[in-house]
Amino acid sequence: MNNKTGLLLIFVLFPWWLLAQEMKIKGNVKDDEGLGMLGVSVVVKGTTRGVATDNHGNFELKVDRNDVLVFSSMGYTTQEVKVGKQTNLKVVMLPEVEELVGIEKVAVAYGTADKKSFTGSMATVKAEEIQNKQTTDVAKALEGSVSGVQISTSTGQPGANSEIRIRGIGSINGSSEPLIILDGVPFSGNLSAINNNDIESVNVLKDAASAALYGARGANGVVIITTKSGARGKLSIHVDTRAGFNYRAIPEYDILKSPAEYYETYWNALYNDSYFQARGGGNAAAAAAYASKNLIKNLGAGYNVYDVPDEQLIGADGKLNPQAKLKITDPDFNNWEKALFNSRVRKEHNLSLTKGTEFNSFFFSLGYLGDEGYNLNSYFNRYTTRFAYKGEITPWLKVNASTLLTHTQRQGREQKNAYANPFSWTRNMAPIYPVYKQGDRSKGYDFGETRAYLSNENPVGTQNENLDLRKSYYLNQSLSLDLDLTKELRFSTTGNFYGNFVKNNRFRTPIGGSAKKYGGIIEKSDYDEIVMTFNQLLKYNKSWEDYAMEALLGHETYKEQSGYMEGGKQKIVDPSGTSFRNAAKITDLDSYGHTYAVEGYFGQVNANYKQKYFASASLRRDASSVFAPENRWGTFWSVGGSWLVSSEKFLEKVHFINSLKLKASYGVQGNDNIYLPGDEKERSYTPYMSLYKISSDGNEPGLKPQYKGNRAITWEESGNFNAGVEATFWDNRIDLDVDFFIKKTNNLLFNMPIPASTGFTTEPRNVADMKNQGVELTLGVTPVKTDKLSWKLTFNGLHYKNEITRLPDELREKGLTKGVQKLLEGGSIYDFYLVKWGGVNPENGDAQYWIKNPTTGEFELKPSAAYESVNSTQLVGSAIPDLQGGFGTTFNFYNFELALQFSYQLGGKFFDSQYLGLMHAGTAGHNWHTDIRNRWTPENRNTDVPRLQANSQNIVSTSDRFLIDASYLSLRNVSLAYNFSKEVVEKLRLSQLRYYITADNVWLWSKRKGLDPRVSLDGSNTYAVNSPIRTVSMGLSFTF
Repeated sequence: MNNKTGLLLIFVLFPWWLLAQEMKIKGNVKDDEGLGMLGVSVVVKGTTRGVATDNHGNFELKVDRNDVLVFSSMGYTTQEVKVGKQTNLKVVMLPEVEELVGIEKVAVAYGTADKKSFTGSMATVKAEEIQNKQTTDVAKALEGSVSGVQISTSTGQPGANSEIRIRGIGSINGSSEPLIILDGVPFSGNLSAINNNDIESVNVLKDAASAALYGARGANGVVIITTKSGARGKLSIHVDTRAGFNYRAIPEYDILKSPAEYYETYWNALYNDSYFQARGGGNAAAAAAYASKNLIKNLGAGYNVYDVPDEQLIGADGKLNPQAKLKITDPDFNNWEKALFNSRVRKEHNLSLTKGTEFNSFFFSLGYLGDEGYNLNSYFNRYTTRFAYKGEITPWLKVNASTLLTHTQRQGREQKNAYANPFSWTRNMAPIYPVYKQGDRSKGYDFGETRAYLSNENPVGTQNENLDLRKSYYLNQSLSLDLDLTKELRFSTTGNFYGNFVKNNRFRTPIGGSAKKYGGIIEKSDYDEIVMTFNQLLKYNKSWEDYAMEALLGHETYKEQSGYMEGGKQKIVDPSGTSFRNAAKITDLDSYGHTYAVEGYFGQVNANYKQKYFASASLRRDASSVFAPENRWGTFWSVGGSWLVSSEKFLEKVHFINSLKLKASYGVQGNDNIYLPGDEKERSYTPYMSLYKISSDGNEPGLKPQYKGNRAITWEESGNFNAGVEATFWDNRIDLDVDFFIKKTNNLLFNMPIPASTGFTTEPRNVADMKNQGVELTLGVTPVKTDKLSWKLTFNGLHYKNEITRLPDELREKGLTKGVQKLLEGGSIYDFYLVKWGGVNPENGDAQYWIKNPTTGEFELKPSAAYESVNSTQLVGSAIPDLQGGFGTTFNFYNFELALQFSYQLGGKFFDSQYLGLMHAGTAGHNWHTDIRNRWTPENRNTDVPRLQANSQNIVSTSDRFLIDASYLSLRNVSLAYNFSKEVVEKLRLSQLRYYITADNVWLWSKRKGLDPRVSLDGSNTYAVNSPIRTVSMGLSFTF
C-alpha cells in the first residue's frame, strides 16, 4: 500500500517539478564599446530553440537551469554561458581580433588588400604623421616620408599646390604628375581643398602591378587618399585646435646693405667702364672723375642719401667722403624686407563626430584654416565640412555615401617675373633707395620717378591697395552600393560628382605702380569644372583548403567639362572700387571651354597558394577623347608575383626573421596628357586637331595659326619592371623594404619643332623614348621598446638614373635646347649644357671662357669679348641627384612624444640664376651679393670674381660658374606632445587629451645661403620665388 501511494505521488508531482526547472530568462548583449547589439543569435546549445536580440540588445527566452546559451554574431567571438541560477544575463561580445592578426589592410586600386599578399610596390603614410605637419595640402606632408617620391614647392604663397614626382620624370612634353584617387575615384581638384584632418591614410602606388589597373592615367604612379569614415561605438566628439605664427623660412642671399658700400662698389664699376673702355685712355684720374660725375646721375637724381654734393660723394680713391653723413635719420629707411615681410598668424580649428553600430556609422567634420602669409597682404582661408555614412540596408545590400564641401579664399599670388615681385624687389633693390620719400613716412611712398631700379614702382605702396583674390568652391559627392549576389560574388557601383567653381578678382591701383599709366586695371574671370565619374565592379572571392582567388571585372567612365570667362577694363574712376562699373575702357573679353573624357574596361585576378605564393594579373582597355577616334583605344596590363619566404618550413627555426617576402612585377601603362607648346601647366585637349586664334582689325575677323594638330598622335606608353624585398627582423624591431625598378617610356608625347614657314612652331608627335632606372630603400629600426620608453629611427632613399634613349632624326645630332639644358640621346632630361668658366685673368680682371674654335673644334681659353654660347656649350652636370629621401626619429617617454622629420638630397646640380643676377658687372640701381667684395682689383688679382665694369655685356655671362651643388638637408618638422594620463582625462570626463607644439620648415642647409634647391625639379630658379613658410604652433586636442 505504501509503495503504491509513493508511486502515485511521483506521477502526480513530477510535472510540477519539471515546471520548477524551466524558467524565463532575460538579458542584454553589448559590444566592447558598450552599445547594445541588434540581431545577436541566442540559442540553447544542442537545440534549435533561440531568439535574436532587439534594437537595444535585449532578449527573453524560456530555458532550463542546466541549459547553456550560445551567443553568436558575424565578426564577433562566439560565447557560451551556463544559465544556472541567473535570471538576468549581461553579455559583452568581443570582435574576432585573433583572426586579424598579421593582416594589414591597405587601399589599392578599386578596393583594399592584405599588404602581405600585395605583389606591387607601395608606401603608406598614416593620419598621425599627416596631422603632425602644418600644410595646406597633403602632398607637402609626404616630403621626406616616402621613398621614391619627390615633392617640389615652387612658392611659399599660402594655399599653393606642390608638384609630386614618383620615381623620376615620366615624360618630356607630357605630364609627369601622378593620378590622385580620393576615396576610390579620380580627383582632379586642388589638394588644398582637402582638410588634412579628414585624411585617414595616403597610399603611394609606384609600379605597374599596383597602378596598371588605372590604365591611361596611372603611368606616373598613383596617390590614393582615403578619408575618415564612421567607426563602431558610441558618439565620439574630437576637437583639435592650434594657433601659431608664420615666418620666412629661407633667409635672403647675403646682399649689400650699406649705402656707403653700394656707392663705392658702383663707383668702381663706372671707374672700370671708363678705364678699360679707353674713355680715359687708361688714365686713372680721368676714370675717377668720370665715375664721380656719373654716380648719382646714373642711379637717379635725388638718390644721394648723404649730405655732400653728388660729385663729391666718392673720392678719387674710391672711398666714401669722410665728411659725408646720412641725411635720413630712420635707420630702416632702406629696409624693404622689413616693410614687406613680417610674421603673421596661422589658426586651424577642427571638429569631428563619429558614431556607429554593427549596421551603420557616420563621420562628420568641420574645419577652418586661416593661414596668413608673411608677405604683405597675402593669406589663404579654408572652410571645410564633410559627411560620410556607411550603412547596411539589408544583409545583402550596403551603402556608402559622402559629401565634401570646401570654400577657399586666396589673396595674393606668385609674381614670377613681374616688376612688383616683392622677393625680387628686396633682393635686387640697391640699399640707397628709401621706402618713403626722403626716408620720411609722412611724405608718402617713394615710387622712384627718377630711380634707376624699376622706376614708378613701390610694392609696399601698391600691395595693400592691389587685390588678387581667388575664391573657390568645391563640392565632391559620392554614392556607392555593394550588392552581395552570393556568398562569393559581389556587385558594386559608384557614382561621383565633383564641382569646382572659381572667381578671380584682380585689381591694380591707379595711384602708382605698373598700372598707373593705364589709369588702373581691373581683371575678372570665372572658371568652373564639372567631373562625373561612374564605375561598376563585379568581384568574386573564393577560398579552398589551400587556394584562394579574387577576381574583378569593371567598367568606368570619366567626363570632365570646364568653362572659362574673363574680362578686363582700364581707366578707373574711384581708386578704391574694384567693380567693372568703376572703369571706362574695355581691354579684354574672352571665354572658352573644354571637354575631356575617358572610358575603360578592366579586369584583375589575384590568387594565392597556402598564403605563401601570390600572383596577380590585370588588363585594361581605355579610350581617351584626347586622340582621334582611330587612335583612341589603348591596352594596358600587368603581371606580378610574390613569395612569402618566411612561411616556409626551412625558416621555421630562424627566429630572428619575422617576415620575408620577395616580389616582382611588370606592366604597361599609358599617358594622354600632353602640354601645350611653351606651357608646362596647360594640357592640350585635342592635339589631333589644328587650332586657330580669331583675330580682328577692329572690324573684320581673321584667323591666326595657333596649334598644329597631328591626327596620328596616340598614347605614350610606359613599361615598368619592379623587383623587391620586404622583411622584418628581431621581433619586428627592423623593417626593410628595397625595390629595384626600370621604367621605359616609349612613344613619348613630344612637341616637335617645325619650320616657321608652316605658320606653326611645333607639332605633337610620338617620337622619343626614355628610361628611368634606380633603387629605393626604406628602413625602420626600433632600438628601444619598453612599456615606458620607445625609440624608432626611419630612413628612406632613392637613387635613379634618367636616360633619353631615342629622339627624332631631326634632333638626334643637335638635340633640343631648353634654356640652360639640352636633350640629347644618351643624356638625361635635366642635363646642363653651358659654356665652361675659365676663371679670371689676373692681369686685367677680365672674365675668361672656354670657347670652341670653329676651325679645329677644340675648346680654347678666350677673353670675355670672345664669348659665344651657340656652339661652345658643354655637358657640365645634371640636376638629377645621386641620392634623395628623408629620415626621422620618434621618442615616446611615459606620456611624452617627440618626433623629428628630415629631408635631404645629395648631389645633382643647380643653376642659380638669382646669384648670377646678384653678381652683375655694374647694372645701375641693382644690388650685389657680398661675394662681390672679392672681385678683381689691382690689389686683389688672385680671385675667381672678375672686375666690375658697367655697360659690359660679356664679363658676367651665362656659364657653369653659376652652377652649384644642389645638395641640401632640411629639418622638415619637429613635434613635441604630452598625452595626459587616464586619471586626469577621466576627471575631466574626456577620453583623450593631448597638448602639443609643432614646427614646420624649421631649418635648411644648402651650399649657399638663400638658395633653396627644393623650388624646382629641373634645378633652376629663373625668377625670385616666394620663400617657404616656417610655421610654429601650439595646439590642444581632446575627445569626449
